[in-house]
Amino acid sequence: MISASLAILETDEQRNELAGFYNKSRKRLYAIAYSKLHDSASAEDAVQETFLRIADKPENFFGVPLEKRQSYADVIVRNISYDMLREKINKPIENLDDYESETATEISLEDIVIDNENAQALIVFIRSMPDGIKDALFLKTVHKASGAEIARLLDISEEAARKRLSRARSMIKEFLERRSHE
Repeated sequence: MISASLAILETDEQRNELAGFYNKSRKRLYAIAYSKLHDSASAEDAVQETFLRIADKPENFFGVPLEKRQSYADVIVRNISYDMLREKINKPIENLDDYESETATEISLEDIVIDNENAQALIVFIRSMPDGIKDALFLKTVHKASGAEIARLLDISEEAARKRLSRARSMIKEFLERRSHE
């Protein structure tokens, strides 16, 4: 899909530079988008939209110093992800009757509501974690990344990656223990 973004650009120099930047940063941008959207297709759409926006106004991107372009793209993908989330949240909820199944009579509405509340509370808690811890947790659980891969993707040491994962596990454990006592 990067080809659509590259086709918009006027010069081969810009095309080559943006293609190189895409290859270098797409995983990082995907990780940022996924950490906000929690959906792989939506995260990929956010990354593609990021590069379309960059190509649409290349003077903004190429006017940024090389060392700040990653931060510039991070902000764009984060904002696109937030826009997508707002759109998803404001979308009307579908009729629950469409989801009836054979097991619907076996599970009480109360059980469904309690399970949904617990799941939603955990999601809200994880989203409230500091970005560094949340990103490491996302890479480990969703992408099954190793400590070395997490360190490389987040540009931190392997020890820092291990500490972030350990902290994430501790925070989640404490949260779940508090929830079970309530």
